[in-house]
Amino acid sequence: MFLAASDPRVVPDSDQRASWESKDRQLLARIRLSALRCRSRSRIELAQACAMVGTRRDIPPETVLDALIRTLGETLGRSPRFYRPTARALSFDESWLLRLIAALRDDDLTSATFLLHSRVPAQVRRSLVHLVARVASDSDALTRLADATDDPASPKLERIAS
Repeated sequence: MFLAASDPRVVPDSDQRASWESKDRQLLARIRLSALRCRSRSRIELAQACAMVGTRRDIPPETVLDALIRTLGETLGRSPRFYRPTARALSFDESWLLRLIAALRDDDLTSATFLLHSRVPAQVRRSLVHLVARVASDSDALTRLADATDDPASPKLERIAS
């Protein structure tokens, strides 16, 4: 579910993203863009996503992120809420996912375990950790992609513009 900035549930005056590091804000932007991309695509089962990603390192980081976003509804038991990329507020689901990615990226297993046990049923935890750990290990590549698409001189944008 996406909410516009004009929605009364979005607090327009507070920028909750300000407390996050730059790379986490870029990762949030990537997650929101992925959620927009996946909104019209079919959901996939968690087992299918894990089989698709597997241990292959040749899969682009955005594909792994898309697989994670497309399976979150199954793992959480309801559709996660993502705001539009321009929204200043953070949804609970966005904050939870960012904190889980950061905990796995920083090898903070205590926080990761708490976050997983607080929302994810035991039977799907291992599969979800597999996908989130891949996103966490690829987070630098995802934020570099965000930098490249924000750069007006980016070759990728030049190809699109021509």
